Amino acid sequence: MQRTVLGNLKIIVLMAVLAVGTFMVSQAMAIPSTLYDITEFSGTDKYKDTGAEAAYLTDTDGTTDDATAFLMLEIAGWKDTNAFGIYGFTTDANGDISITGMLEVFSGSEDALTSKTIAFDVSTGEAWISGTSNKVSIGTTFGFYLHDERTGTDKQYDYWYSHTSLNEDDYDHVMIFDTRDNTVNALLGSDIIVAFEDLPSGGDEDFRDMVVGITDVAPVPEPATILLFGAGLLGIAGFARRKVLK
Repeated sequence: MQRTVLGNLKIIVLMAVLAVGTFMVSQAMAIPSTLYDITEFSGTDKYKDTGAEAAYLTDTDGTTDDATAFLMLEIAGWKDTNAFGIYGFTTDANGDISITGMLEVFSGSEDALTSKTIAFDVSTGEAWISGTSNKVSIGTTFGFYLHDERTGTDKQYDYWYSHTSLNEDDYDHVMIFDTRDNTVNALLGSDIIVAFEDLPSGGDEDFRDMVVGITDVAPVPEPATILLFGAGLLGIAGFARRKVLK
């Protein structure tokens, strides 16, 4: 009888240990639900992933306008070889994305809190880094990429894009946060925050491998969000019409 009791106790203890271990693993692998989960900056817990895959320039009151990018955070094994940039794109009738040009903003060798100004010629659609002469066809609506600049055969993929359909593993590697209303000093006045996961097939899903803030831009709403918004407007219009007809 004593053996049975002791055996049962051992089983209970083992189950408890396994449960705690499972909980800890699930917590470690949990996808961030807010910007605070990524940056741990106080006051950023209200910002959630917009689901956007691109952004558009909001400062377009002149022929040549600009946006400032801040390299905020890199917690990655390959941070010294991860480069960040923007790309122009077109979308065909089937919704397929084609890249028109790519502009590197931060190289892998640059440190956190580095900033760059991206200049845009609204009339020609070209963009370049201020102080340089390399102009690229980007337009005023663009996506974001992370480029693994390592050489050799120890890497599986070269690029991760904010458009999921462009990623070879079909995983979403980017979170985009709309922070246009922020008063958090640590965000440096950024209107959006772009956070990357640099490992294939989801990786550790911490989205801390490259975190960049950008001013004078806004997220492009998801098509599903636009459809829902449109459906909501139609519903309101229908309600108003019914009300008038009564």
